[in-house]
Amino acid sequence: MIDVRNKRALVVGLGRSGRAAAFLLRREGAIVTVTDIKPPATFGATLSGLLAEKIGLALGLQPVELFLAHDLVVVSPGVPWDLPQLEAARARGIPVIPEVEVAGWFMDACIVGVTGSNGKTTTTTLLGKMLEASGISSFVGGNIGVALSSAVDTIKPGSIVVAELSSFQLEAIRDFRPHVAVLLNISPNHLDRHPTFEAYAQAKRQIFRNQRADDYAVLNADDPWVRSLGPALVSRKVFFSRQEQIPCGLFVSNGNIVYRTGHMQRVLMETKEVRLRGSFNLEDVLGAAAAACVLGADFEAVRKAVRDFKGVEHRLEYVRDICGVEFYNNSKATSVDATAKSLEAFERGVHLIMGGKDKGAPYTPLRPLLKDRVREVLLIGAAADRVAQEFSGAVELIHAGNLETAVPEAFQRARPGDVVLLAPACSSFDQFQDYEHRGRVFKELVGRLAQDVKSGAIEWNWKKREATRGRSAAPERLQPATPVPGPAQAPPPAASSQKAPDAIAEPQIETPAAEVEVKQPAPGQKAPQAPAVLELETPAAEVEVKPTAPGQKAPQAPAVPEVEAPVAEVEDRLAAAPAEKEAEPLPDTAPPAEPPAHELTLVYEVNADEYFPADVELEEDYPEQQEARQLRTPTKPERIEGAPLPYEGRSEDPGPAADEAADIDDSPTSMKEAESNPKIAEEKKLKSTDRTESAQLRLPRMDK
Repeated sequence: MIDVRNKRALVVGLGRSGRAAAFLLRREGAIVTVTDIKPPATFGATLSGLLAEKIGLALGLQPVELFLAHDLVVVSPGVPWDLPQLEAARARGIPVIPEVEVAGWFMDACIVGVTGSNGKTTTTTLLGKMLEASGISSFVGGNIGVALSSAVDTIKPGSIVVAELSSFQLEAIRDFRPHVAVLLNISPNHLDRHPTFEAYAQAKRQIFRNQRADDYAVLNADDPWVRSLGPALVSRKVFFSRQEQIPCGLFVSNGNIVYRTGHMQRVLMETKEVRLRGSFNLEDVLGAAAAACVLGADFEAVRKAVRDFKGVEHRLEYVRDICGVEFYNNSKATSVDATAKSLEAFERGVHLIMGGKDKGAPYTPLRPLLKDRVREVLLIGAAADRVAQEFSGAVELIHAGNLETAVPEAFQRARPGDVVLLAPACSSFDQFQDYEHRGRVFKELVGRLAQDVKSGAIEWNWKKREATRGRSAAPERLQPATPVPGPAQAPPPAASSQKAPDAIAEPQIETPAAEVEVKQPAPGQKAPQAPAVLELETPAAEVEVKPTAPGQKAPQAPAVPEVEAPVAEVEDRLAAAPAEKEAEPLPDTAPPAEPPAHELTLVYEVNADEYFPADVELEEDYPEQQEARQLRTPTKPERIEGAPLPYEGRSEDPGPAADEAADIDDSPTSMKEAESNPKIAEEKKLKSTDRTESAQLRLPRMDK
């Protein structure tokens, strides 16, 4: 710790953390100046509060001489650590420290630091809820919510401070020491700020730099890089895993979250009690619960906090449902890995809104997740061209440009059950103030879209497509057909360019089916009504229709929708057909035939390609020989040399089976007589054959 009284302190960056550090240093007696590359007009009323506390301002320009004229330089998280002015100050021996370092100097509390590439906000917030439910005084802040420097005067002594820490805040710490340090995961991120992935990972590792043997390191055992840090750490290691059981820490087993330490093991909760979507959120729950158990939280309070936790804003946040399409806001997904974890939470039907300010990491790791999961990617922001280049050929790409275009476009392309997901994989500073601003704009646009759809100002393309499909599919509906008397329903006639005889209707169906003979009713006899049937677009056959008797009115053919018929083929068939002899009139004395009784018949619609060809004989399900063998009456098993049959039970009481067996003469004399008698020998041969065949019929799995 540095005694800052009467020291000249320069705070670089006039953001939320910079302002908090400036006010804290001024209260502690330092002579403070704030500098920022942005002009004064950018900050508005903020400047009046600084001037009221006699804090100097150097805005718009940042000369090196300004940095060298101070005893201490405090850097806000958004300022690049390799800034030339900072390099010059370090070369002169001037201490250059981050804002969290200053907060740690004046904070009388137990500090819990949470870092990682993804899940920091969820884990930090949930851990605070667990401590609060346990009745432990706590404060949640850091990279989310309130800067730590702002909370120094409000935190009660003995409280627990849960701080989310980014790589920007950790890369330059000197004495900052969290009692419990949680590292969730490491994946490439912020490569626009850090020169290499190794430099970025080393910045994250700084969280353990000042820990001692009585401190705790909470590590994700499922992350290879994080797990490899264990042997080098001097603090006590507590692991968590959702993939394997571990000797000390939290793990998932048989649908339960289990806490194991020493000789104690306890089930904290079931995994189904976690309301957050996605396996990555389960890891966040495990990390928060592991830290809570180390800090002495009540087990039941931990469980209750998890059950009541609905997530944090902008972190895979459910926004609303519009016509069956769900909208999710994950503006916090500012890295490729965060977007990948977001996509893994959904199986299919995702309309992904992606893009922003590029952070240098490759986007190609997302390509395997796009197939069969993402319908299209709607690109926004400055990184759109680079994303399009790396996604080329993997998925449909839509250059939307901004959220105002992307949100309604995604909805118009969606169908019920789909998901519109904002997961940019980029920072927000090209079009927004920060990721929170971007998330709020997204939610406002979704709310406005819902109102427009409800009022009818916007018509959903899916409804229009369904309406068009319904009109085009009208012939598939049930159509009542005009009855034709006879034992079978004749297919409807079709139009032809050649005029046919009056009594003959030309067939209209395109393909052949079985021939049907239709008899005409007797004079004065009313044709029976036939049930309504489905008109199938299936092959029909030639229909033979006999002419009516003289003076008898021919039945009307049913009206059907016009279809394209093979006109040439029908003309040739009609021209080749021989003229039929005129049918003789039926005698008047013939009694009218009783019309056949008709029952309601249900006809199911099938596609034409589901029919077997008319000239193909359907194959029998069972061979005739096997069917006959199964229906054969079983014969009485024959005893062989007194040996028991496989299913025969032996007991002291002979029972009916013994009486039946007594009727069989097994003596040698009788056997010789049977062999000499041809009739008996033939019956014995038949029984042996039956026994052999029936033995071959075995039930499934009898040989196993």
